Amino acid sequence: MHVPDLTPKLRQALKLACDAGLTETADELEARCFAAYTTSSELLGGTGEAILRFRSREGDRVPAEAAKLLDECLQEIGKVWPRYRPDVLGRFLRMFVR
Repeated sequence: MHVPDLTPKLRQALKLACDAGLTETADELEARCFAAYTTSSELLGGTGEAILRFRSREGDRVPAEAAKLLDECLQEIGKVWPRYRPDVLGRFLRMFVR
């Protein structure tokens, strides 16, 4: 399964979050998204989890454009890890499948 490079979208979302004053949690998100991982699957799973944690902690404080970019990243990650899809199926899988 091909997943495009998420780096540009993640970097832009992080910049928008920092500009909105969410520096601390954006820094945590950046550290987890750009950490060293052993496999691409592990990278995508870690990135998906980090995005969900960031969105959960910041809620409506995440700027709309940053939220859109993060959803686009989750959509791509969802090709490999369906539980991270930003739709009904992803929410269902996060609730009932571990």
